[in-house]
Amino acid sequence: QQQQQHHTLSPHNLTTTIESNEISDSLTNNSTAIKIITAARSECGIPVLARPETRIVGGKSAAFGRWPWQVSVRRTTFFGFSSTHRCGGALINENWIATAGHCVDDLLISQMRIRVGEYDFSHVQEQLPYIERGVAKKVVHPKYNFFTYEYDLALVKLEQPVEFAPHVSPICLPQTDSLLIGMNATVTGWGRLSEGGTLASVLQEVSVPIVSNGICESMFARAGRQESIPDIFVCAGYENGGHDSCQGDSGGPLQVKSAEGRFFLAGIISWGIGCAEANLPGVCTRISRFVPWIMENVS
Repeated sequence: QQQQQHHTLSPHNLTTTIESNEISDSLTNNSTAIKIITAARSECGIPVLARPETRIVGGKSAAFGRWPWQVSVRRTTFFGFSSTHRCGGALINENWIATAGHCVDDLLISQMRIRVGEYDFSHVQEQLPYIERGVAKKVVHPKYNFFTYEYDLALVKLEQPVEFAPHVSPICLPQTDSLLIGMNATVTGWGRLSEGGTLASVLQEVSVPIVSNGICESMFARAGRQESIPDIFVCAGYENGGHDSCQGDSGGPLQVKSAEGRFFLAGIISWGIGCAEANLPGVCTRISRFVPWIMENVS
């Protein structure tokens, strides 16, 4: 495996590039340059059932099977007879899912369940049934920091592999360490529909642009929060609020479509999730920085 190049760009020259280039042309340059790889022995990043639409507004219910790698990371209740949704996650091959470190750090593997192929928590009779698995192993990133949420990433191994199906398939991983600035991403999850609100029972999706880490810091600053956002994070959100990964939830995927039409895991939702307040973007773990670590653990 070739060594990846890590480009370190300081936040201030990022802000100048984004301001001098139109977002539209940073889009075309970016998406062609991104190479993707799969951790699975099969196709990745292609939803078979639902043709992705391009128009997604302020958060809405997804179509069944549209995000076949979305998982529900669950905590067992009542002596293991049932489980409740705790976080999102993404299926990366038949044995492993990626989620946020803070989602599983405090749980024993006996307290965890992973549900794949889920869509509507309130309906048992769906077009295709979900599959729930116990957990064989969890690997929280060794540098995960409980206080700063740096390296907020974990891998969870299922007790038995899942069989891929029209509504269950893995997402691709980025092979190129691109900054992704200006690209449109989608966050998905069953997260709260409004600040302090109830969980959605149907999987939600919302489209958000990726912003530079420098702009991200200044958005927080305008909202009166002093945040340092190193490049192991990637930020997504609108400068005027209104759409945010509150509709997704921690641990779930920030997904971007590559030039060849496959979705790859650009980020895992980590923090900053007040719900769509103006100037507060969602902050995600930047997956391109962790692909070697992921591949090492899941292969």
